Amino acid sequence: MALLTDIELRDALRTEDLEIDPFDEESLQAASYDMRIGNRALITKTVSLEELKGKIQKEEVKEINVEKEESLTIPGGAFALVSTLERVKLPNNYAGHIGMRTYYTRKGLSILSGLQIDPGWDGVLVLGLANLSPRSITLDYKDKLCTIEIHKLNRPVEKPYRGKFMAEQREGRIPVSDKDYLRTIETMSVSDLTKALIDLSQNVGTLGNWVKGFWVGFGIVIILAIVTIILQFTT
Repeated sequence: MALLTDIELRDALRTEDLEIDPFDEESLQAASYDMRIGNRALITKTVSLEELKGKIQKEEVKEINVEKEESLTIPGGAFALVSTLERVKLPNNYAGHIGMRTYYTRKGLSILSGLQIDPGWDGVLVLGLANLSPRSITLDYKDKLCTIEIHKLNRPVEKPYRGKFMAEQREGRIPVSDKDYLRTIETMSVSDLTKALIDLSQNVGTLGNWVKGFWVGFGIVIILAIVTIILQFTT
């Protein structure tokens, strides 16, 4: 198995051995290709502390048109599904590997999708993203989000990818099953979670002080009672 360099990638695209559409020369790196954010995204609901105090209402997770909105903001602690702008088509003797760009990992954004693009794949990539930072992260439409390495296999595979999700992703859509799953997820933002922990710590501290004061007061009452009884027997 050989990793394709920029020259080999360009040659493979020219001969249509593999396909990246739309291809952007500026996204071509020495031995990889940067995938950009496409126009479809889903983000889990984040629940504030105020909402947790009452009954949490279930709401539909609506698909976001990133192209129309021009950007996508992922709150701290939220999980998102994002489609790539590029559609990738690999023949049976090529495979890909996905990696997050370090620009975003330094901001706390982590990619949770499967890291391999199987031979025979044809469609956009749907990336699972988790914002592990306490702050919101904004991604602009067509931002370079992840990078893919393309490997040429020594021999074509016997069983190329023919999974059930490929038909939807070939059309540039996020699979319906993924949308249904995200509707059931609610997360608390990292900032609210931190505040909740601080409030809990303060409440525990207050309770500890109250208990300490109670036992001190109770002890004083007991001592006074004992002294009173002793005085009664000695007089």
